[in-house]
Amino acid sequence: MGIVDRATPATVASYIVVITAAIVVVATVAPFVLSAVQVSGPDQKQVAVITLRGSTDDGNVNAVRDSLREARQNESIAAVVLRIDSSGGPVDSSEEFYLAVNRTAREMPVVAYVQGVAASGGYYGIVPADEIIVKPSSTVGSVGVIVSAPLSAIEGAEQQGETFVRSGPDKAQVSRDQIRSDIETLQSAFVGTVMRHRGEDLSVPQEEVENADVYLGATAVENGFADRIGDSGTAIQRAASLSDEIQGDNYGVTYDDAGADVTVIVLQNKVERVEGDFVYVNRTGKAESEFVQPVKYWAVWGVPRAQTNGTEVVTDG
Repeated sequence: MGIVDRATPATVASYIVVITAAIVVVATVAPFVLSAVQVSGPDQKQVAVITLRGSTDDGNVNAVRDSLREARQNESIAAVVLRIDSSGGPVDSSEEFYLAVNRTAREMPVVAYVQGVAASGGYYGIVPADEIIVKPSSTVGSVGVIVSAPLSAIEGAEQQGETFVRSGPDKAQVSRDQIRSDIETLQSAFVGTVMRHRGEDLSVPQEEVENADVYLGATAVENGFADRIGDSGTAIQRAASLSDEIQGDNYGVTYDDAGADVTVIVLQNKVERVEGDFVYVNRTGKAESEFVQPVKYWAVWGVPRAQTNGTEVVTDG
C-alpha cells in the first residue's frame, strides 16, 4: 500500500460571520481541493481521507461536501475515510453534512474515523458511514437539538403584534409553543435518522438515544454507537477492504491538508475582553434597526452562544 500526504494548499473554506452594532468577526479556514494521487501506476485505486475539524457550520460542511463530490466523480477513488473531530453546529448545515455523506456512502464505501469528538451534528453526519472507528478516548453521541433565542423575542411577541401590520397572524411571530414544537420535530428527525442507520447495531433502546447522552469509545462500541476501536490506519484498511475495486494492499491513500484557522477581528466599538474563542462585546448603544435572527436551532454538544448582564458572548461555534 502506498501512502501519499499531499502538500498542496488547503481549500477548505469556513466563514463564520457574527455581525453586531459593535463588532464584525470573520473566521476563515484555508480551503482544500481533493485530487487523486497516482502511486504505482495509472490503474491503482485510492482511498481518500477527508477531514472535518471544528463545527459543522456552513464553511466546513461546504468544503467537505465539495471534497466528497469530487471523490465520487474521480474514477481513481474507490473508498473514503471521513476523519472527524466535531461537536456539531447549526441544524441546517449539519443536515447538509449528513446528506453529503449519505450520498457518497451509496456509491462507495465510507468509513468514519472519530479522531476526537463526533457529537450532535458531528455524529449526525457520520451515521450513514459503513463503519465508525473510534479511539478509546473518542466521544460520540449527543443525539439532540438545542435552541438559541433571545427572551425578548419570545416575551415581547404580543407587543410586536401591535407595532407591525402583518400579512398573516403568524408572520414573524415567535412563541414558546412554536419553539417546543420545532425542537420536537427536529429531534424526531435526528433520532429517526440514527435509528435507521444504526438501529440494528444498537444495544440500547430508542429512549436512551433520545436522552442525548455521550459515550467514550469503548462504551460506544459496546452499545452500537460505533463499530470498533482503532486508529486512522485501521479506518483506511477497513475502507479498502470494503471496496470491490481494491484487491489486497494494492491501493494508495490521499490526504487533505486542512490548513490553519485565521481569525480577523474588525472592531468598531468597545470590546471588553477576549478569552480564547470568546469575544465579550459591550452591547450598549445598539441600533434599533439592527436585524437579529430570533431563533437558531443547533445540533451541538455544548452551548454556542450565551448572554450575561447585557454583554453578548460570541464564539466561533
